[in-house]
Amino acid sequence: MVSPEMERIKRARRIILDIIENKGREYLYDLTGMGGGFNLKKRDMDILDTYIGPAIFSERLNKVGLQHLGGDPEAHRAVGFNRTTSAILSTLMALSKDIEEVVHYLPRRPSHPSIPRSCKLLDLPYFESDKIEEVVKRIDGSTLTVVTGATMDHRVIDLEHLKKILSRCRERNSISLVDDASGARLRLLYNQPPALKLGANLVVTSTDKLMDGPRAGLLAGDRNLVDTIYEEGLKYGLEAQAPMLAGMVNALENFSLQKLREAFERARRIDLTPLISLGIEVERRPTGFALTSLSEEESVELALKLLERYGIITIPAVGMPGASKTLRIDLCSKDAYRVSDQYIINALIESYRELKFQ
Repeated sequence: MVSPEMERIKRARRIILDIIENKGREYLYDLTGMGGGFNLKKRDMDILDTYIGPAIFSERLNKVGLQHLGGDPEAHRAVGFNRTTSAILSTLMALSKDIEEVVHYLPRRPSHPSIPRSCKLLDLPYFESDKIEEVVKRIDGSTLTVVTGATMDHRVIDLEHLKKILSRCRERNSISLVDDASGARLRLLYNQPPALKLGANLVVTSTDKLMDGPRAGLLAGDRNLVDTIYEEGLKYGLEAQAPMLAGMVNALENFSLQKLREAFERARRIDLTPLISLGIEVERRPTGFALTSLSEEESVELALKLLERYGIITIPAVGMPGASKTLRIDLCSKDAYRVSDQYIINALIESYRELKFQ
């Protein structure tokens, strides 16, 4: 039997296909913050072979990846996986024999499902909390300590909390992994240093979140540790292949913090009063805003209506199973520059009224 999650994804994809075929790509506005991209240069095309490509692009990725994540070329290494989830799973597989528990701190629960699901797959005890003292007291030499830099709904970690956990990890010889999927860039907006500069052993980020790269995972950290994890990923085909590596390199080379800052400023300026007047609870997020008073079912229905009537793509409509159902508009997306604030607000209001949530 097909699950409701799969039915939702199939429905959203049918709507997107219909818009593409009958109107064109210009009538779709991906405002997920994860629109990504797959920019390849002409010179890349002749070296995408199965073995030649990785030999070339892995070295380029190591260089630009460490620059992006604040790594030291002498001490650190950066590698590519086909998803952030793949990097996390590979890490847990590589370390599973050396740890007794995964301890996870995040600014607000729940975590991204990739971490608890990977632990369940490997039968590893897992503990998560958004209360820092609960996490700190569990950290010891037998734990892998995971820290989320920014949640699925873009709640950014307090820098002092991040420093405290990483310091505790060093004191107790616990390997630290910062899940900075979007946080590697969001935290820059709050003048937070990269996790590797703060002493994290490992950091992973997604090259399609808040940047124009493919949906892939960039893992960086202590050289020997990263090599061990990458080898484990290679055994199961979890590594990024040549075309994806090329796309990651180009995206990292082209990343612009200025564009992110522009979205940050636009998010602060956008007038949310019309939504609040309807009784919708709205919260500003670093590069957009979120509707927080809707149930999961209402968020999904509203997201699908936005997609069908206005071509606006959001996570509750298209996200993978287990992704957050909070309806969030992200203004750093490529398509956000093609659509006005008024169009977005009007689309939300009309869709909300049509569904009679009031």
